[in-house]
Amino acid sequence: MRLHFIIPVVTIFTLAVSRLVNCSAEDTVTFLAGKDAKTRTNRTGEIVEYTGETLQIKASSGRTENIPAERVIDIRTQWIPVHERGDALRAEGKLEEAIAAYKQAKRDEPRAWVRRKIMAALVACYAETSRFDLAGDEWLAIVASDSSTMHYDVIPIAWQTLPPDEALRTRAAAWLPGKAPPAQVLGASWLLGGAQRSEATAALDGLVTSKTVDPRIRSLAQIQLWWTKLVSAKLDEVQRWQATVEQMPREVRAGGYFVIGEGLARLDQSEGAALAFLRIPLVYGQQRMMAADALLAAAKQQEKLGHREEAAGLYREVVSGYSRTLAAGEAKAKLEPK
Repeated sequence: MRLHFIIPVVTIFTLAVSRLVNCSAEDTVTFLAGKDAKTRTNRTGEIVEYTGETLQIKASSGRTENIPAERVIDIRTQWIPVHERGDALRAEGKLEEAIAAYKQAKRDEPRAWVRRKIMAALVACYAETSRFDLAGDEWLAIVASDSSTMHYDVIPIAWQTLPPDEALRTRAAAWLPGKAPPAQVLGASWLLGGAQRSEATAALDGLVTSKTVDPRIRSLAQIQLWWTKLVSAKLDEVQRWQATVEQMPREVRAGGYFVIGEGLARLDQSEGAALAFLRIPLVYGQQRMMAADALLAAAKQQEKLGHREEAAGLYREVVSGYSRTLAAGEAKAKLEPK
């Protein structure tokens, strides 16, 4: 009888110690303080919430402080082991295993702000394996949790007007008629190249002219509409697009530079096109599928300029750094002796 009593006591003691260990590891936030937002400052405690607008940290004294999200420089916290395993697998290119680990981490992680970070990693992995239907649903779940989300940098939006596969077309058709602007812009982007082009264009026009929609959504809708004008766009128009992109929120500029690259390439402005394409992998590398296509496009422009060595270097970068993408297959063929 006593044996049955001892086991629960040991178990409870172990759990209590575990909780104490976890609680003793405080989070540390580095941010810019002061009226000029130039003084680097640290705060320690428990990060209660972290959205696209503010980070809330609770000190051991019980005092809570709200820090504007745009001032946050760095965060140090403890990730649960399965989250760390997902990051390691993703770094090794083992995307299917990383997805499985992240899905488990999403279930196990109690902190809402960390779950959103895990979900953003899932979005990126789904996109890199060309499952944009799953990536879109996951990203929209992030926005549902935090409408001001900082994770627009991984939005699985279309960057070329190509017809989607059946699974993605079905999901995009479901996203488009919804009242939520994030779902509308996502759905419209994937339907511009198909039979629902007119509905997609109408939805994008509405988002661009809206006075209440998030500026990031409005910018993404504008970029998508530029795609519909590429065939007839003149150089001065593409140059206006470039000036406009540079005023857009930073996290949504990648697709804009891709459109500009395409526009300049069509106008035989190969040097400018290559520079626009190269901005994407250099500055907006979270969009890995887009980055791979941009590197491939930049390499082709370098070839047109007669810069064969530079082009070969870019093709090799696509093959080595983005081996799971369609762009890698084309880049590998370009490197083969003729």
